[in-house]
Amino acid sequence: MNFKTNEFFQQPNEIFHISSRVPKICKEKDCILGIDEAGRGPVLGPMVYGASYYPADMKKDLEQDKFQDSKTLTEKERSQMFEKINSGYEIGWNATVLSPMVISNCMLRRAKYNLNSLSHDTAIALIQKALDDGVQVKEVY
Repeated sequence: MNFKTNEFFQQPNEIFHISSRVPKICKEKDCILGIDEAGRGPVLGPMVYGASYYPADMKKDLEQDKFQDSKTLTEKERSQMFEKINSGYEIGWNATVLSPMVISNCMLRRAKYNLNSLSHDTAIALIQKALDDGVQVKEVY
């Protein structure tokens, strides 16, 4: 997938959805799905919401390889984990990027749609996307 940040800012009213292929095993076995967000919101840039899922029986392998909150890892460790995800693990993901203008427009509506509600609904949509793609989601974090 070719996703260029500068293209995003040329379309300030956009919501982008991107995703990986769904590993076959994630359609066959019970899976764990985790959601996280990053960004500073309408003033300083986009908000990015991501979901990642994998077979529940891989949990111990991932813990052993120290998959955890990326803020506790060095840039080198994050890069190494990204390579592992792309080369060997049966992990799927999807993400939604909300432009600052989308967030601002939601909060400035006559009937307010605040960042908490927007965040909640975006997370639910990520889960629904995984389910629609056939992922056997059994746990959500």
